[in-house]
Amino acid sequence: MRLKRFGAMAMAALMTAGALAGCSGGAESNSTTAAQTTAAGETTAAQSGGEKTVINIWSKDRHDATYVQGKVDEYNATNTDNIQINYQLYTDNYVQAIDMAVQSGELPDILVQQDQMFDKYVNEGQWANLYDLMDDGMKEYFKSVIFPGYNELDGKLYFIPTTGTTCRLFYNKEIFERAGIAEPPKTLEEVVEYSKIITSKLSSEGIYGFAENMKSASSGLQRSLMVGLERETGLVRGYDFVKGEYNFSPWADSLKLWKELLSEESAFPGCESLDIDPLRTQFAAGKIGMYMSYSHAEPGVYQNQFPMDSGKWDCVPIPTVAGKAAGKQYFIGTGGYVFNAKSPNLETAFKVFKDIFAKEDYLIGYYEGGYGVSILPSVIEKAKPSEDFQNKEWLLITDIDSLLPKPPHTAFASGMVVEGEDMFKTCESVYYGDADVDAALKDLTERYNKAYQEAVKNGTGFEIKIDGYDPMNPTLQ
Repeated sequence: MRLKRFGAMAMAALMTAGALAGCSGGAESNSTTAAQTTAAGETTAAQSGGEKTVINIWSKDRHDATYVQGKVDEYNATNTDNIQINYQLYTDNYVQAIDMAVQSGELPDILVQQDQMFDKYVNEGQWANLYDLMDDGMKEYFKSVIFPGYNELDGKLYFIPTTGTTCRLFYNKEIFERAGIAEPPKTLEEVVEYSKIITSKLSSEGIYGFAENMKSASSGLQRSLMVGLERETGLVRGYDFVKGEYNFSPWADSLKLWKELLSEESAFPGCESLDIDPLRTQFAAGKIGMYMSYSHAEPGVYQNQFPMDSGKWDCVPIPTVAGKAAGKQYFIGTGGYVFNAKSPNLETAFKVFKDIFAKEDYLIGYYEGGYGVSILPSVIEKAKPSEDFQNKEWLLITDIDSLLPKPPHTAFASGMVVEGEDMFKTCESVYYGDADVDAALKDLTERYNKAYQEAVKNGTGFEIKIDGYDPMNPTLQ
């Protein structure tokens, strides 16, 4: 892959989108299941009396399932092309389900884009090139969200992000006031300090200073610690793009503070087994002072899924050690779909995408419904922002956020095999165990560099270096 700069105009467009962005609450739903959608599809097909082309869609997103299923049901009932959509929801096992489907040759036609599974199979010819399917009008409409080095790789377009998200620290303003804390934390040290104050003063009422969804180390850390480390160190998941090597040693100070943060002096009991929705439930109930998560979903979550007075909560950037800011933190394009290049119904699947998910009315409704923050200029111009996105400035995409280049373990995920624990489990061995932080990070650095070097040597990966790379003005690989 060639080195390509993510231009200032593209970032400015994203930030402008964020500055204008807004959404009202959208309820998350657990009601859409594979069994229900399959059953619905079979019933409709049987009633129609004709053989239909079935297009299978898999999603990982619970928060927008009600909205999407409604649009799918409408399409199934009204389309005149003899097409039946089977929409299936996988929330806790999305990547595993995709792995099994790839191995068995049963991958669906359309899948909601997710970085881990996209990276794992993009170099294996699994995802279709959308340029082969798009007409000129569609290319023009979506040109502002086509980013070389991100969704366009080597001249091929693999998905179209229509919304975006980043990560923030969310806090309960009433709990802060009760604990005598005047303002949200600006440093990671203050997060620890405030958490201990809240826990010491209010734990008798079942109120604690901090929580994170630590049941899955990767899920919890990718929306919290890892994001702070990008801003603090200027490294992306521990990778130095100038030197072309991993270096996890700068993580030590943050990990030491996280060990305190997750201790019983600070944290909500049972963090080690918490999923994100049970955490949100406790936050909405006024039992948690702070946590870190993605910015796009919380307004909808606290309006409909777990109702909470909007005035009780707000968010700020994820604090770093001593407030250091050596780089940008990652921004994620969401709302994208990838297509199974090996599907016998690829053209029909893309027609479904155009007829539903690429329609402006759908995108405006998605944005206004609180399911994602639009990054499409025409949608932003026509949609009506909610009060949350007008009043809570850090829900927006700002100049601290950026698309970031991919380090080797994500750029060629299936080609780089790291022996032993990955970076998430290694962190867990520190904050929930007795591992020596410096020794653990030294070993992690050695193992990741070894795996990277072997991937390059074996031809399952390639060298990644960016001359003159500036973490405060990132370039994409």
